[in-house]
Amino acid sequence: MDNGYELHLKILECDGMKFLDRMKLHSFSHNIFSMNYHEIQEGLKLVENPEIGSKFFIEELRGAGVQAFREINRLFHNFLASAKTLIEHTRIFMNKYYSKSSVLQAYEQKVKNECANDELCKFIQDLRNYMLHQGLPHTEMELSMKRDGPLESAINLDSVKLREWSNWSSKSKAYLSKAPNKISMSSLVDEYEEKIGGLHSWLDRELRIYHKSDIKELEVMNKEYHAKYGAA
Repeated sequence: MDNGYELHLKILECDGMKFLDRMKLHSFSHNIFSMNYHEIQEGLKLVENPEIGSKFFIEELRGAGVQAFREINRLFHNFLASAKTLIEHTRIFMNKYYSKSSVLQAYEQKVKNECANDELCKFIQDLRNYMLHQGLPHTEMELSMKRDGPLESAINLDSVKLREWSNWSSKSKAYLSKAPNKISMSSLVDEYEEKIGGLHSWLDRELRIYHKSDIKELEVMNKEYHAKYGAA
């Protein structure tokens, strides 16, 4: 009796299913980066809310301020580490499954054009190495108010102290030479996430185009299975 077993096996073993399984596995690396970004973004939103941030400068709440500051630095550490993890995992993923393919060539060209020589991207990568060999970069929580302006709370990186490190790449040195003495941590992580998020959205689209026929074949088999047996 035909119970759909052979068709079910064909679905599991087809190139479309293998592609989706690979993408699901690789998505864990991007998810780690994305979750670390959202965690530090939410933490910074709280600290940079003047109504909250200003309270950490009150003597009675200084201990809470220190803990909040430590937590932000922990989240920043995780963000930098996950950025490097995502770079390496994507490189390995592409070389393993798409060696000598047109999509790998397009990806490598995209990285070369938009990331490899980008000062921000190199700075984030080097900052991760700085953190690994030198410790966490010097940061400070600041409460300020410009004349006739609103009260502002922020966490900044001290670019003056960062420039003292001798192992920055030329692109990172260029980034630091243009940066203000106080680099907004929230702006830094937002700009990097936007660039990397755009790159991975592009890669996802390109891979789906590359596997268009495989995905179509899978859809056809799933429809056939559903029509005959009621479920995919």
